[in-house]
Amino acid sequence: MAIGCLLIAGCSSDSTDGSAANNSHTLNVIPYTVNYQELGMRAVTEGYSAYAPSHEVSIGLFILPEENGPTAKTIRYSNGTWHSQALVKDENDYRIFGFMPMKDAISPSITPNANNGTSYTLTFSGIDVVSADDICFVTGVKDGRDTDPGDLTQGKFYYRGNSDNNFICLLMDHLYASVRFSFSIGTEFSKLRSIKLRKLELKTKLASKVNVVVTLKPNDTGADPVSSVAYNDQQTGESSAIFFESTTGEELSSDAIKSYLCCFAPDITGINRSLSLVSTYDVYDKKGNKIRENCTATNLLPDLEATRGQRVTITLTVDPTFLYQLSDADLDNLFTIE
Repeated sequence: MAIGCLLIAGCSSDSTDGSAANNSHTLNVIPYTVNYQELGMRAVTEGYSAYAPSHEVSIGLFILPEENGPTAKTIRYSNGTWHSQALVKDENDYRIFGFMPMKDAISPSITPNANNGTSYTLTFSGIDVVSADDICFVTGVKDGRDTDPGDLTQGKFYYRGNSDNNFICLLMDHLYASVRFSFSIGTEFSKLRSIKLRKLELKTKLASKVNVVVTLKPNDTGADPVSSVAYNDQQTGESSAIFFESTTGEELSSDAIKSYLCCFAPDITGINRSLSLVSTYDVYDKKGNKIRENCTATNLLPDLEATRGQRVTITLTVDPTFLYQLSDADLDNLFTIE
């Protein structure tokens, strides 16, 4: 797949001069995420797209080595700008790992394995089995000073600090699989009713939390550094995530709804057959009168058969065989004069 990426402007620092004491300088980032593989289409093995957040979000970076152990440094996006709290020193060599989003519920740790740094273990402990967050982790870094969109390759985590302009391209891959929804309304029913979605929620009763262990092997060949991803020690219970919500409602057939997706841990036995979609909606007649509100419908999804990094699109059609409730506008045409 051709890479359709555009370099975006480097992020600004929370500090005023972009530097700190002891020859330390702010490290800015340009994040990219690997394209999802769409089930039913040709699998995408390469290709990154520039990450353009639609809301405030933070990236956590592990900048190794660290004297007191790895601690995630924050790269925060707010008010249309990236703000970095990560520092590097002149002519110092680093290996950089990371994840997104950085929040209390998603706070992994990284461990260099005892084999001269040829592999690293990134561990996500006790995270939700179903998540509205598209959790990603770094699979490579590139010096942003000499990288164009066609030169993004994974596997390299090395970076050397400099005194001039420190920024890197972060390459990220997905930790989970995902599902998104496309809604339509039956032809005859659409002549009588409009439906506006208020909320979409994905649920499973199979498990609530899971530990995910990612093993990364750096390389200089551009090969995938992900050696393994293990979903271990899941906790029993229920997991759910609200991934779309609107106070006024979104028209059922709106393409905007398809831009929302929800993620789930794919390699838990039975998870692909245990997911349910709970939809909350309002019903209007064709004159714009709201006749029902905060209705809910629960649909058990078919077997998604998705693995990590894959996305499934499910199409749902609303086409009831009768009207649950008549409106005043319906009564105007209830009787036919012969």
